[in-house]
Amino acid sequence: MPDIFVDTDQNQPQPPQPQKKTQETAELPLNGSLPPKPRHRHEIGTLEAFCEYPKGVTFQHQENDEEIILFLRQHFITNVPWIIITILLAITPFILIPFLRFSSLFPFTIPDKFLFVSLLFYYLIIIGYAFVNFLHWFYNIGIVTNKRVVDLDYTAIVHVHVAATKVLQIQDVNYVQTGFLRTLFNFGDVFIQTAGQNLNFEFLRVPRPSKATFIIQKLIGIA
Repeated sequence: MPDIFVDTDQNQPQPPQPQKKTQETAELPLNGSLPPKPRHRHEIGTLEAFCEYPKGVTFQHQENDEEIILFLRQHFITNVPWIIITILLAITPFILIPFLRFSSLFPFTIPDKFLFVSLLFYYLIIIGYAFVNFLHWFYNIGIVTNKRVVDLDYTAIVHVHVAATKVLQIQDVNYVQTGFLRTLFNFGDVFIQTAGQNLNFEFLRVPRPSKATFIIQKLIGIA
């Protein structure tokens, strides 16, 4: 005999209720979560080589909703070799010319006008050498945005090579930091592996490679 006090509607399976997407979930990218955004963007110095959320930095073909998360260039300490070479070349004439004048190795003397013109061309070459090396360091940069990774390489004063890949195409990120100087000044190489036939990206001798790797890993959702 059926029980008339049992509600038969409670025994029926209820259809699943659609879950409402919260605002926090809707704002996260499909592949991971962005690094924590600071309240204020960081002012980037002229010689700075590592900056999170830099202020006043843009690049060509940047989209309106594209936000720069990380700015990289080689550590400034990597400029020391060519700076030392430039200083040595600059002081060489002050040592070599008096030695040649008071030495008996050369039986002739160099006219002052010829010496002045020669020194002028000599120092122009030195300035050009230092200028090219500085531009090579200053304009070879890496940029990580919320959408892609951009690598800008200047191989000459008027020649630039730009490579970019979408964040969704990044498969793995790692870094290498070996040697006493790299450990002391905290710089190393960051390697970004992409999917398929796309080029792999290398940010060489950049400051704080572990921090840069963690930011990119956080961006693609593997950290």
